[in-house]
Amino acid sequence: MNHTISKLPKAAYKRICFFLINRVFISRRRFSNKVKCALLRSLGHQIGTGTTIISPIYIAGTVHIGNDCWINREFTVEGNGLVVIGDRCDIAPQVSFLTGGHKIGSAQRRAGEGETYTIRVGSGSWIGSRATILGTTTIGESSVVAACACVREDVPSDTLVGGVPARVIRKLEGEDVSDPA
Repeated sequence: MNHTISKLPKAAYKRICFFLINRVFISRRRFSNKVKCALLRSLGHQIGTGTTIISPIYIAGTVHIGNDCWINREFTVEGNGLVVIGDRCDIAPQVSFLTGGHKIGSAQRRAGEGETYTIRVGSGSWIGSRATILGTTTIGESSVVAACACVREDVPSDTLVGGVPARVIRKLEGEDVSDPA
């Protein structure tokens, strides 16, 4: 975007982009989705072709989203880290990726030095509603994270995980999965 609006200070430009994404182009129509993806790209995020983004969303860090993904409403990236989502992934409503945290500090202040994390979601994976993914975590290809799960450790490929904290429920090799809850 080489318009006057893109010459604004970065923080102001980002606020305007997210206002447009979350308030103006909220529709699921193809045109609105193309505008949302273009605005996100203008902010430095990578969005693959054929990816659909349902507003509203909130992104504090950086995202790289592959091709043919479905990103549902209230997709949230907190912290200054990176979220990398492979191709053909489905992210249900209200999924949170927490890409920042703190080391444990001294007794005077337990929230010590800040940290940033990278979270990776393998191609073909499905993250259920209200799941939370945190820390430096990788979700393997073709895996399912059940609704309301809290993932804090790596998830192997072709695996269904659920619970708080998330644990392996079963392997999914060759299965057709119909419900992540």
